[in-house]
Amino acid sequence: MSFSNLQKITIHYDETAVQSMVSMIKFAPFPSQAPIDAREPWSLGVDYEYLRALKNKFETDWQWERVEGGINKFDSYSVDYTSPKGDQLELHFIHQRSERADAIPLMLLHGWPGTVYDFHKVIEPLANPSSDELPAFHVVAPSLPGFFKSSLPRRDGWSLLDTAGLLNSLMTELLGYKKYAGQGGDWGAMIARIMSNIYPESLVSVHLNAFDIPSLDDVDESTLSEVELRMLARGKSINETGRGYGSLQSTKPFTIGLAIASSPFAILAYIAEKIHDWSDPARICLEDIIDTVALYFLSSSFATSVMSYNQAFKDVSGSNLNSFESFSTLEVKSKTLGFSAFPYEIDIGLKQSVAAFGNLAYYKQHEAGGHFPALDSSEEFVVDLREFFARNFD
Repeated sequence: MSFSNLQKITIHYDETAVQSMVSMIKFAPFPSQAPIDAREPWSLGVDYEYLRALKNKFETDWQWERVEGGINKFDSYSVDYTSPKGDQLELHFIHQRSERADAIPLMLLHGWPGTVYDFHKVIEPLANPSSDELPAFHVVAPSLPGFFKSSLPRRDGWSLLDTAGLLNSLMTELLGYKKYAGQGGDWGAMIARIMSNIYPESLVSVHLNAFDIPSLDDVDESTLSEVELRMLARGKSINETGRGYGSLQSTKPFTIGLAIASSPFAILAYIAEKIHDWSDPARICLEDIIDTVALYFLSSSFATSVMSYNQAFKDVSGSNLNSFESFSTLEVKSKTLGFSAFPYEIDIGLKQSVAAFGNLAYYKQHEAGGHFPALDSSEEFVVDLREFFARNFD
């Protein structure tokens, strides 16, 4: 494996591309009413009035310059990578070093339908806290292969195992962090869990906000807290009515990827429904949704991002990572494991379930927040990482 052509970059899309995107939103056909009157809002997909409000805000009250400035206040890099199998890709990552000599190297891993910009509210307070009494971090936040400015190898079969190897090499070889901490949700949680299993001598401490287990059916509800009971009910509901997208993206990613990628309005409708359903509705920011949609459309990465569902466990025969079922029993081998439980999370981590797969040194429950805590619960997210890693990274 090898890295080459490391460059510091500035994220920029010209005004013509941005205005073309906004015009496509403005002139996208939009019916005068929903197809039918749903019995309950959101029960049949994205809510009509919510989507109309998003469309209007995108057209009249959204500025790309704010997003561009928000990304570029951090140090972005691109590097070419060749894997041991000969795969080639371009990797984008943010590397925001702290001013503190005692800072902890920390990798932040996003998921789908997120981007590395999910972390724009937390990078600065993590890297440069307001007090010397608080821990500081050298923050590394990569765009996963196929997302935003990171390309996806052409080979059919780039798995989560390949991504885990790439990201560990990024930290230990390219950046020189022989020991580091990690945090992840969604795909990021799955990748961090794999990294902790394979590279525990490097990823010595890991914090997650999502956790996959084999089944929710055998949970002893009498042992659960009020927050965990809410999480369990939500997890079961999502499993019954909210997993169809995963089946489609796992089996026919070209169809859904190319169709949705062709229009920013299509991406808006599709992603808005996911972010709303997986978040605390009281904490959702419409700008966060629109920012995410714009990043997918301008970078032409939607079609490659959904490939992750199809490729995740391909070409890993002979390992214990050849299916989601086998992954869900994977042990976390890092010295310490931390978990933050947010009630609107869809990949729920009940304390007893998480503790069964690693050395659970930190478990904190929150009364609000969901699947994207760096966006909708950024202050709590930062506090949890400080508390956990200050005591558990060495």
